[in-house]
Amino acid sequence: MVTWTKYKLTPSLVAPARGAEVLACDTQMGPIIDVGQEATGIIAIGQFASGFIAIGQVATGFIAVGQVARGFFVVGQAGFGILSLGMLSGGLVGSVGMLGAGGRGLGGILPLVPRLVDPRELPPEVSFDSLASGRVAEGFVRAKLEVAPDGSARLYSGSTPLPLLIDARLRLALPAHNARELLVSVRRVGTGFVADRLLTIPASRLKNPKFWLLWAIQLGLLFVASIAFWLLVVRPVLEVLERVFS
Repeated sequence: MVTWTKYKLTPSLVAPARGAEVLACDTQMGPIIDVGQEATGIIAIGQFASGFIAIGQVATGFIAVGQVARGFFVVGQAGFGILSLGMLSGGLVGSVGMLGAGGRGLGGILPLVPRLVDPRELPPEVSFDSLASGRVAEGFVRAKLEVAPDGSARLYSGSTPLPLLIDARLRLALPAHNARELLVSVRRVGTGFVADRLLTIPASRLKNPKFWLLWAIQLGLLFVASIAFWLLVVRPVLEVLERVFS
């Protein structure tokens, strides 16, 4: 807290002019380090710790570490913040824990931010022309599978059939993927090419109604979590920082 006090200069004081007024500044700020049962400081360590960096059984701060921790960046058995790490973890943006919720998370975390695409990472694609020209020896080619009534199968790039031999180990799985676009692992064998692996390409989630319902639930929970985060974390932390730095 900063207070200003007026002083009247007298002849016994050195002053630029008789009777001039000056302002004196009296500055008070919380301790830099406070240790105790109820600690408040820039760095606070105690059973109940409040500060910019708070470490304690119950910790509240911009950075908080404790059994119960709340703040912006928190670590604790029960942690609630923007980024949170704990057994019971709630992170508005990111969360890591055995149980909890967060925008994105690792562990047993309920994600609150909808994911529009399948989280699986597909391998990079190559064109069949690059394989045929010898620029690459193997790679995944996007192709459409067509299975004939007699069981024979062909792979097409657009409307052009690809000169590939399909590994015999794949033939039992081919009917289930008929008329679908796939990623096909192609490698050169001698003067020809062999397809020895198939990867399905996830369909767009935007076309699946069940994901619209899931996203609506996630966004509703995210809205509730944002309000709770403001009331239970942001406001108390701002009050703590005001006490510490005023």
